Amino acid sequence: MGQTNETNHFWLRTTMHWIIYIACFISFTVVSLGTKPAGYEWLAVLPVAYTACYGLVFAQSLKQELRVFNFVLIIMQFLRFVVMPMFLVYANYYGGRSPVAPLPESIEKAVLLMVYELAIISLTIFILDQRAKRKKRVQSTLTKSPQNGFYYLFFGVSILSLLVFPSVFQKIGFFMPGSGSSAENGSIVTALVGFQFIVAKQIFFLIILWYCHKKHQETAKNRYVGLAASAVFINIGVFMGTNRADVVITAIASLLIFRQLFPKFFKHLLLSVSVIIPVMLTTIATFRKISSISDGGSRLIDYTDKLQVYLAGPYNVAMALETKHLFQESGNFSVFLYDVFRPMIGIGSIISEWPVKYSSLYFNERYFFSDHMTQIIPIVGEGNLFFGPIFAPLLGVAVICFAYFLHSKKIQSQNIEIYYILTLACARLGLMAGQNLTILVNDISFNLSLFLIVYWLNKKIIFTRQSRLEFIINRGES
Repeated sequence: MGQTNETNHFWLRTTMHWIIYIACFISFTVVSLGTKPAGYEWLAVLPVAYTACYGLVFAQSLKQELRVFNFVLIIMQFLRFVVMPMFLVYANYYGGRSPVAPLPESIEKAVLLMVYELAIISLTIFILDQRAKRKKRVQSTLTKSPQNGFYYLFFGVSILSLLVFPSVFQKIGFFMPGSGSSAENGSIVTALVGFQFIVAKQIFFLIILWYCHKKHQETAKNRYVGLAASAVFINIGVFMGTNRADVVITAIASLLIFRQLFPKFFKHLLLSVSVIIPVMLTTIATFRKISSISDGGSRLIDYTDKLQVYLAGPYNVAMALETKHLFQESGNFSVFLYDVFRPMIGIGSIISEWPVKYSSLYFNERYFFSDHMTQIIPIVGEGNLFFGPIFAPLLGVAVICFAYFLHSKKIQSQNIEIYYILTLACARLGLMAGQNLTILVNDISFNLSLFLIVYWLNKKIIFTRQSRLEFIINRGES
């Protein structure tokens, strides 16, 4: 059986490699033969750079160990360096949403900076992989905290909080966005109530999944597998807001934890989830009613525009480069500190009154020349603001190192709660290509910190008769 699985994995990896190499060749051919405006002359270098980095580093990294961070990062960079250039040329659309497009020389610098960033990212992964090879990894089966008392209390408090704040309850969606998802953001209290509910939902999901795992081991009845699969669907389908990345990342973490507990049934569940996720993402996109750059005239142009925005294409990176020249104060150290600490849970509320602006505010001022806030400054553009072009990939390197650190802690723990939340965090960090430090810090701070606090309290606080009896005896002895 083990040899069969190894053979299947070999053919799966080989097929994936060939698909990527063929796609890179097609992208290079299409981009090279296409007519490109001034500034985009080096666009064909993007798929070539990805081909080299994939062949030398990414493929070997996946072969060494399948880390969820690496997998998500490699897919996102494939979309950014291989798929997006083809869309730009085929759609013949190189514009954006700014009333004043970036200069051709800014576009050219942006393309070269993207290639440089990919090279530094690849080098970082190569160094970390070589270091990981020298460490002995001890694989063991997943375990779970023996008690759930505080978990149940936390879940009950979360439900009561939703009743106290019905506006948060209206934002909860079930396979489609809630009725209040389009409302304006509320106070920090309502935000915490929302995060509290999401954490409670995830913990309850893990309790159900572990129960089904133990029962299936004892009885070998498939009804427990079906119940576990239903729990996966509910965990994916219950979400807040209209952030599509939340749905995708939750699906990845839920599938991987299911794979750990029910490996024989993973393929069947994967197929079902692969069908439902695109439907959910389409529903969310329709609900958000994102304005069409072509006014509905061309879906191809609209898709190209979304790739530029969400994957930090040359247009947006060029905008970030011009932001540094237009607003010299955007690179101040105080702005960097504000980008790092303002999104953090707890610390953010203390420094919220600082007379400092986010780097994204400066970026959007260059983009729209107004206070219109809709665009995300790419992480490499954010790095360029603070450290210049040579050290622009430094923020990305820091994210990769942190993701590898979280992965090592996940492997060492083998606790189902820790395994799940760190898988979720690593998948989130893998999206860094189209994100920035502020967004990543905010997501990791709220989701990871609150979950770990609840996990720690559940270990320390035990609600049993035995614990009360021991407390009384110890008190009497004192």
